[in-house]
Amino acid sequence: MLELKLEKYTRILLYAVPFLALIFIQGFYFPFIITRTIFFRLLLQLGLSLYLLLLALNFKKYRPRFNWAFKLVIIFLFVQLVAASLGYDFYKSFWSDFERMEGVISLIYLAVYLFLLQVFLRYKKDWLFYIRLILIASAIVSLYGLGQKFNLLPVFEAGIGRVTSTIGNAAFLAGYLLVAVGLGVYYYFNETDKNYRYFTLAAIAVNLLVLFLTSTRGAILGLVAGIFFYFLINAIFQPAVQRGSTSIRQLAEEVEPLPGKAKRKYLVILAIFIILCGTFFFFRANLADSKIEFVRRLATISIEDGAVLNRLTVWRMALKDFKFHPLLGAGLENFDIIYNKYYTPDISENWFDRTHNVYLDQLMAGGILGLAAYLAILIYLFYLLFKARLEDYYKFAVLFSLLIAYGLHNFFVFDTINTSFLYFFLIGLVSFKEKNDDGKKNAEPNNKAFNRAFVILIIINIFVGYKLVYLPLKINRAIYIGYYYVIADTFRSYENFQQALNYKFGSTEAAVQLNKSLDVVEAQNDVNAVVKEKYLALDREKLKFASVNFPLDIKAKMYLGQLILNNYKDIKELDEAENLLLESKKLSPTRVEPYYLLYNLYSKEKKKAEARAVLEDLVRQLPGYGGAKIMLMSDLYKDEPKRAEQLFQEGIRQAGVADFSGLKKIIAYLLDGKKYQAAIPYYLELIKTEPDRFDYRLDLAKVYYLSNDFDAAVEQVNVINERSPQTLKGYEEFVSMLNKAFNKK
Repeated sequence: MLELKLEKYTRILLYAVPFLALIFIQGFYFPFIITRTIFFRLLLQLGLSLYLLLLALNFKKYRPRFNWAFKLVIIFLFVQLVAASLGYDFYKSFWSDFERMEGVISLIYLAVYLFLLQVFLRYKKDWLFYIRLILIASAIVSLYGLGQKFNLLPVFEAGIGRVTSTIGNAAFLAGYLLVAVGLGVYYYFNETDKNYRYFTLAAIAVNLLVLFLTSTRGAILGLVAGIFFYFLINAIFQPAVQRGSTSIRQLAEEVEPLPGKAKRKYLVILAIFIILCGTFFFFRANLADSKIEFVRRLATISIEDGAVLNRLTVWRMALKDFKFHPLLGAGLENFDIIYNKYYTPDISENWFDRTHNVYLDQLMAGGILGLAAYLAILIYLFYLLFKARLEDYYKFAVLFSLLIAYGLHNFFVFDTINTSFLYFFLIGLVSFKEKNDDGKKNAEPNNKAFNRAFVILIIINIFVGYKLVYLPLKINRAIYIGYYYVIADTFRSYENFQQALNYKFGSTEAAVQLNKSLDVVEAQNDVNAVVKEKYLALDREKLKFASVNFPLDIKAKMYLGQLILNNYKDIKELDEAENLLLESKKLSPTRVEPYYLLYNLYSKEKKKAEARAVLEDLVRQLPGYGGAKIMLMSDLYKDEPKRAEQLFQEGIRQAGVADFSGLKKIIAYLLDGKKYQAAIPYYLELIKTEPDRFDYRLDLAKVYYLSNDFDAAVEQVNVINERSPQTLKGYEEFVSMLNKAFNKK
């Protein structure tokens, strides 16, 4: 009786996992990640505890038996653990951070999840029931997404462009729905109840609709590839068997190609499918302006596309660094260190912690061994499916195609908890083989062992629950309150940041949020000066705490250096800032910010030679970056006018001229040379970037006046007079001169 209850409770915990994607609680930092990750941990922690109680109660019946799929997962986990211990930062590799909540610890939970699935889903009907739960959850997610897209209900982010639903990200949602669709097709071919089949078709339809509304090109291409291989497999392998047959071996000794008419049917479908795809490809230029977003995005796939160029650049970075740790990689969660090492300002993303390619991510995290271990699981699944083609044809045809679709999608994205739990379910489903275990049910229960295990597990669960469930939630919530209440309740904000930053886990993220909140606090006129000082002191203390704990993370070092530079009281403090910025420069040799801050630091210290040397170094490091040339031009145009002009002419033809107050530097340079007409386009660009700065319009009016373009000057003054008349106070004489010149003209 006790065994049955424990089994029932464990199954209930497992049955809750498919509803992970519905867990979304606002009021947390990265709410789409933290809440469902903690929910997953809690379910698996309790599920494993119940299993261990069953093991103590009846060891013979519940003794673990590991198939090769699970063994390969354990090998993969072991390789990642070794890689993490030898990588850049073991702590981060193991525990991850709030933005991802992955790392080795996540792999451990996923391995436990797979193990429990294999123990408690003993029969095919159990796996099919689990898929039904996945379909129910995915259909709800999709319906929420439709409400979001068409603004049908007061849902989160209603009326947005690409659908994100409860997942919070269009690409992650697409990956989740892609797997759900494939599982739905497999379920449909194995379900005999008409009502459930109708429900399955409805779920597949709504999931497909929302998948297309995500406009995620990788997932749509994966879907197309999956459909193609499904038709191809049917055209080659499917015997003449009715839907619902569980064993083809009963009907055919070998898989024979479809005879005559049936074979031609699938070949015709395949040909039509290829023609449709080919037609889309050849007419993609005409579809590039389509009002349907996913059609437009598919039609405009090109290596010239900004997003594609970014991905290719990041992939090159990864492969460039691979030679330094080929065998075991840099460890999970450490790609941001590699990204910073090779970062250049022509990439649109300032910070990147993934290659957006699962296979490259595995190569960078675990090296050749890590990627080999990951691929070994995938290859073994393909092998099992091909081997099962006689016993369960639809398992072979559908899941083989699904793995291809999912594998292609993973070339352009990375897994999260929403897709990881589905992939590990797929591992369990593919490797499942029904066994008769009736002979193990009559063993006598070991009550003494059960009682001992119960006490031990209570103690372990308290510790693990505190460390892996309660504490992350507590820290995360404190970070959220810290930045959310920075204006409404500054003291509460301060207290929560102080609490969050007492722990190593998430300390960099908390310190960065605190640093951003400090800017908000300093901008508030009604905040007490003492409170501002306390914020400043806490920010400095905690940025230092994070920079010491994570010495290879550039963020904390660079922000701390900038903080000291902007708020120092003693010139000696600049020595600390200099060291931090030099370390930042070493960690990211082609990132502009450390150079810019060092230049400002040396300028404050009146070290003109050192300041100029920093800019010269930046120009050497980034010869194709115009922003560096404009900075150097601004520094030396008084001393070396010819070189300054050369730098100016080269810089304006390159990217980044507007970065780091570049437009102002160009304007100052041109005005100094009395090149008023040449300065006008840069003033107009500056006004575009800051339209509420009416003092810029006033300066532009003066430049127009000096260029004898009185009409344009009056136009700017009229705009100022209409929208910000106080800006003209003190400039009445200039306005009078302008009006006289205008009237005279």
